[in-house]
Amino acid sequence: MENLQFMAGLLAKKKEEFTGAYFIPEKWNYCGFTEFSRQEGREGEITVNPYAFFSRCLQQIMEQKGMSGPADTGADRQEEGRDGTGGENLCRRVIYGMMIRTHSAWNHYEGGEAISGSFLKSLCLLPLLQAFGVNMIYLLPVCDYSEEYKKGELGSPYAIKNFYKLDENLHDELLGEYSEELLTMEFRAFIEGCHLLGIKVILDFVFRTASRDNDLMLDHPDWFYWIDKEAAAGFHPPVVEKEKKLTNVQDGVLENLYHSPGIEEYLSKFRPSPEQIDAGRWQKVKERQAQSGENILTLVEEEFGITTVPGFSDIINDPQPPWTDVTYLRYYFDLHPKARPYVTEEEHPPFILQDGACLNLYQGEALNKGLWDYIVGVIPFYQQEYGIDGARIDMGHALPATLIREILTVVRAKDPQFIFWSEEFSAKNAAAAREGGFDFITGSLWHLYKKYRAAGFLRKVLRESWAAELPVAAAPETADTPRFAWRYGDKRLRELLILLNYFLPNTVPFINNGLELAEIQPMNLGLDNTEEGRFVLDSTDPLYGKLAFFDRYCLHWLNPDRDWMEKLLAKAARLRGRFIDTLAAKDNFLPETSCGVKEKKLLFLCYRLQPTGQLPAEGEDRGRLFVLANKNLQEPVTVNLGELLAGGSKAENPEAGDAKVSGEISGEKEKTSVREVRVVYAGGEERDEERPAGDGWQLAPGEVVIGYTVP
Repeated sequence: MENLQFMAGLLAKKKEEFTGAYFIPEKWNYCGFTEFSRQEGREGEITVNPYAFFSRCLQQIMEQKGMSGPADTGADRQEEGRDGTGGENLCRRVIYGMMIRTHSAWNHYEGGEAISGSFLKSLCLLPLLQAFGVNMIYLLPVCDYSEEYKKGELGSPYAIKNFYKLDENLHDELLGEYSEELLTMEFRAFIEGCHLLGIKVILDFVFRTASRDNDLMLDHPDWFYWIDKEAAAGFHPPVVEKEKKLTNVQDGVLENLYHSPGIEEYLSKFRPSPEQIDAGRWQKVKERQAQSGENILTLVEEEFGITTVPGFSDIINDPQPPWTDVTYLRYYFDLHPKARPYVTEEEHPPFILQDGACLNLYQGEALNKGLWDYIVGVIPFYQQEYGIDGARIDMGHALPATLIREILTVVRAKDPQFIFWSEEFSAKNAAAAREGGFDFITGSLWHLYKKYRAAGFLRKVLRESWAAELPVAAAPETADTPRFAWRYGDKRLRELLILLNYFLPNTVPFINNGLELAEIQPMNLGLDNTEEGRFVLDSTDPLYGKLAFFDRYCLHWLNPDRDWMEKLLAKAARLRGRFIDTLAAKDNFLPETSCGVKEKKLLFLCYRLQPTGQLPAEGEDRGRLFVLANKNLQEPVTVNLGELLAGGSKAENPEAGDAKVSGEISGEKEKTSVREVRVVYAGGEERDEERPAGDGWQLAPGEVVIGYTVP
């Protein structure tokens, strides 16, 4: 706790010196701080002495006094039989995805611009997350990123300039003048605070690409791909006319790729690295940079007329524009063998196409051992220096499996429970991810939720959750997708999908920062969105058209819908926490009973009930936990709950229409006789009441009922 104490000491020293007004959203004042005032024209905000306020927050964290809520739900209990993975049953976790630069950003001073989030401010806001059951935080990259060829006002945190340095913009000026040592302390304090509150920290890394001017360039310009600077403006991979839109790279398409009409023009844009063009001139450029501190890429462009190649999608005929702020790292010094029949290496400088981007499929033979070892060391560095508990590797699917395994071996030698999150979107590939040592996958539930009206919806959702070989992130939205609150405007539907999300089997609930505030502006347009998707705010909103990935952005802490959304997430967390022993054990779920509903308006989830803290005896009839929802928002529905709990009916089952899924969700329906149930949630409210399980259960449009059978 020494870093937290040191941070608190820095704030205390300056507390008496502060004069003026420092604005914060009143919602931030969870700790009962009373020394504040309000100012006309800044409704929903209070003014505080920031040194005194954040000192109070830190003190509360150090005393381990957070907001009330089910933060500790036995998340550290282990599940046997998870060989090769970190070993923890992650279904006991609730993850909060946080981009610190945005999460705690605010316009703190009158007439000034928004000040970016910082480790200090986001640390002090951690207790707010406990009400949502959060016990794991996933941080978007916190590494030093580049402003060269930046997108937007600030640039992307994924355009990493130095993998071993922290982003100095996450330093808080309240703690004094910036220094690397001080920033290191701030991040360590953030991790300490998380651990005191029972929260693990997963950090996001990106190893397939780097910023266009990554610091490695100074000593290793040959670790990058270079093109003529004049070709950069309109650069894009060639269109492969004989292949369809969005075609994955595989052996069968290589010939068409390398024989595409624009291939020669494309290859002609590439150039050797600067030291290979002229070693003497390159040395002079390096000396000038060392003396002046000028950007190395700018100097190379001026002296040699070349630049690093902009990144691009590894999918053939992908319409998305090039990634102009990042470039591919060169992991092999030669072409992979399957490309050699189509192009002669001696005739072209080092180049990259979609096949070369997919290192999971195509590797060369001349390994760039220096880059390999450099990358292998990154996550262990953050593990050793800061105490992170896990990692997600962005574009990990495009890296060699041997590289991923080597990283896992190193970090798990120090911490066998180190958590690895796979970016894999398809549950079909979860088995391979598990074999590779990953603990859970991203999945695509956010995409499936759009089809909630469709027949077969539940079976498709279960195929992507219960049927997966690893737990799946239950994410109503992600940092790359449209916002949940924008996509689902009806609060009844929001309630239905959030509760479904928290009660699905084999899942880890995921809250993207801003979900709890009913934020509607996306952070990025990377998945299922278009350029028009950035303009969903009212045109009078100061943040209209801005994206948190690239711009100076504040979450809408004053959103009037915030309270309702926060209460919903808190209720979902309490209910999940109450039945976590049942939900965390995948075998408790009854898929055929859940899908045996003949009324197409209904969603039904059914589990064998496992009493908290108890392991069932063999053959014991444990009762049932159920979630029942009317997904029709226009009409009520009447149901015989006892019949559903007894196993439902095979007749007229709309969920059985997906034959592909039916083969994965099979087995005997468990029959049970039910007379009474105890309802814990109905009509949008938590409750505790017994009701008969027979005819006459009427659910209002969009209503969700949660309960369990009474012995």
